[in-house]
Amino acid sequence: MLKNTLYSAIIGLLAINASNSSADTFEVKITNITAGQVLTPPVIFTHVKGVHLFNLGEPAPDYLVPLAEGGDTSAFVDIDKSFSGFVSDVALATGPVKPGKSITLTVETTTDFPYISFAGMLATTNDAFAAINGAKLDFNASSQMLKATVYDAGSEFNSEKCEFIPGPPCGNGGVRDTDKAEGYVSVSNGVHGVGDLVPQMHTWLNPAISISITRRP
Repeated sequence: MLKNTLYSAIIGLLAINASNSSADTFEVKITNITAGQVLTPPVIFTHVKGVHLFNLGEPAPDYLVPLAEGGDTSAFVDIDKSFSGFVSDVALATGPVKPGKSITLTVETTTDFPYISFAGMLATTNDAFAAINGAKLDFNASSQMLKATVYDAGSEFNSEKCEFIPGPPCGNGGVRDTDKAEGYVSVSNGVHGVGDLVPQMHTWLNPAISISITRRP
């Protein structure tokens, strides 16, 4: 039975099979539409129905926690050695996306793997990340638009203290504040000024990321 986690999907990173010759190529333009949050280098991947990056109300999977707390996407490429199954392609950005800026990634997939997911951390938070948690690609349209909501991984306490925040103006990646963490993924409620962050500069309204997908002819 298909496991309802990205792990069960990401192990299938080598799974484009004989249908590879008929794969479609999609250009995915990711635009940061927040006013004061840097999006850490995002990841996108294409997969079968039923695969989810996370489940609301449940603990964040191990591969998601490093991304949500520090923008670390290494788990998305290090477990693709010898498995097959549920993911057709994965693309990782090499740099962050500043407010008002865009980055374009490219993935290939077939109608056997017709869903796409996306994730990237909002850097000036404890553990907030923007995500698309499995949207269906339209193979009959030349383009489509998606909007990404921001979620809280629940793996770190939302202290808003600079000593635990990797993004500007803080710059303290790799330091965790797990005491009083919620323990489950939820929709983020933004920045409230309880620590060192200024809501007028660092909070956002959902959606936070705009995604334009273009299918190459």
